[in-house]
Amino acid sequence: MYKTLRVLIGFAALCMAHATQAQLIGNTPYSRYGIGEINENYGSIRGAGMAGAGISAGNSYQPNTTNPAMLYYNSITNFDFSAAGQVKTIKSQSASQVVGNANLYNLSLAVPISGRWSTAVGLRPFSTVNYEINATSNLEGNPEASILRRYAGEGGLSEVYFAHGVRLFGGFTVGGSASYIFGNIINETGSTVQDPEQPNASLVSITKIDRTTYRDFMYRAAFSYRKKLKDKLNLGVGGVYGFAADLEAERDISYERRGPNGLPLVEPMPDDTVSNTIQLPANWRAGVSLDNGSNLTLAADFSTYEWSKYKGFDGTNSNLKDSYKIAVGGEYTPNATAIDSYFKRITYRGGLYYNNTQFQLNGEDITDKGLTTGFTFPLGRGTMYDLYLLNLSLGYGQRGTTDSGLVQENYLQFGLGFTVNSRWFLKRRIE
Repeated sequence: MYKTLRVLIGFAALCMAHATQAQLIGNTPYSRYGIGEINENYGSIRGAGMAGAGISAGNSYQPNTTNPAMLYYNSITNFDFSAAGQVKTIKSQSASQVVGNANLYNLSLAVPISGRWSTAVGLRPFSTVNYEINATSNLEGNPEASILRRYAGEGGLSEVYFAHGVRLFGGFTVGGSASYIFGNIINETGSTVQDPEQPNASLVSITKIDRTTYRDFMYRAAFSYRKKLKDKLNLGVGGVYGFAADLEAERDISYERRGPNGLPLVEPMPDDTVSNTIQLPANWRAGVSLDNGSNLTLAADFSTYEWSKYKGFDGTNSNLKDSYKIAVGGEYTPNATAIDSYFKRITYRGGLYYNNTQFQLNGEDITDKGLTTGFTFPLGRGTMYDLYLLNLSLGYGQRGTTDSGLVQENYLQFGLGFTVNSRWFLKRRIE
């Protein structure tokens, strides 16, 4: 039964990996800038329940893919599949709307190679673009007429990674990962003239379509150190440095005349493809944690991106600034081996975060803050061969402001994941 279940899960994962696009964050106007919203929490649902904290916190049954150096603590083959999404209210000073979506969050396979070395491969979103903005302005020279402009974008980048974690001595481990970043982003800019004297003019819009495809490699280096302070109290520290990377980019620009239904009136004629590179900035994150070696972990993380050094396809910075994020969280399992109460075997999590993002518009810093909670539910009876876990995360946050003509997003995030732990290389005596 277990072998069949593993095969089915693996097949479903491969199908999802083939079809997935990086659409994690949901509709947000701020994804219009740069390469969109960056996936800050690139770990598992476990980390999402702790507000993304835990870069120095290991877990034998849920590998820490945020910090490759922590993979050493994974002593059993682990498969993790999860999806996430959100429902949000976007509002300005004069209007509001409710939107939402969901997609792949993490797909990973971690395998211990030896007593000192573990490795992992996986797929996760890297960035998301998903927005639609409508604006109206007066037509110069004709006070009775106006121009309706529509700005829309979709797509994003995904990341396939190969990571390793090795223990050098004592509690000191190092790690690294190589990632292949790929995906495409489509940005559209359309305009329609609305003139009472020429009603037919509003039936046709002119739309500029910018399709850009990105691909290349990026690398991360990591470390962790864990020291026993006293009986049932351990200190962990960890850090990850993401090197700056140049991504190859190919851009196609075309123009369309569209009718009232939004469909093109004639087949568009694209221009020649133009190639260039974009420069992704370096980033680093560091964390500290305390645990009792059994059922309680507390963690705090700090991370920053040097977005002021970002350069887009046209060589501009898109007015981005350096960003930083602070997150604190923890997890507690009353008694993982309890037989008298299922609730004692559930792992409970919580966290808080504050993110000063890379976006600064109309003189306002766009911040993102919120709180999270999460749970891990053991499924069935765990054995020395197999352990199945159902992971859930929930979060509420607020991004942006309605001041200075901007928009605010109040969102409810949710994540659901399934983790399979299995001893692949242990021969059974009895089937």
